[in-house]
Amino acid sequence: MSAIDPEKEKELVELLMGLTNYADLDAIAVVSKQGVKLAYFATEESDADPDLMAAVSAALLVQGEMAAEKLDLLELYEVVIRGKGGFVVLSHAGDFLIMGSAKDVTSMGLAVTQMRKYAKEIGKLLEK
Repeated sequence: MSAIDPEKEKELVELLMGLTNYADLDAIAVVSKQGVKLAYFATEESDADPDLMAAVSAALLVQGEMAAEKLDLLELYEVVIRGKGGFVVLSHAGDFLIMGSAKDVTSMGLAVTQMRKYAKEIGKLLEK
């Protein structure tokens, strides 16, 4: 269940669709810092679970913020997890987060760059 009005959710999904076109992501979600899914989009090839993505994003945020603080990295911008089967990127979008995943690791650099750009747009949209 989404925590925002349907019109804003529709705008978010359109932004997410655009992001997957530029960044070659399989799935992407906008979530609250508590792990509540606001919007989600996935390609037909994706087997990602949107609720799991939302829950994992909250856990990654806590661990990333703790690591950034302990290592004196100042403000946390993003968390990147790369494994044999793909990668996940978690980026701040104002008071919310966007989480993208893909199985093709060769697109990771482009995905991180595009997610930074879209995170700003998503953050502005959610502030309205």
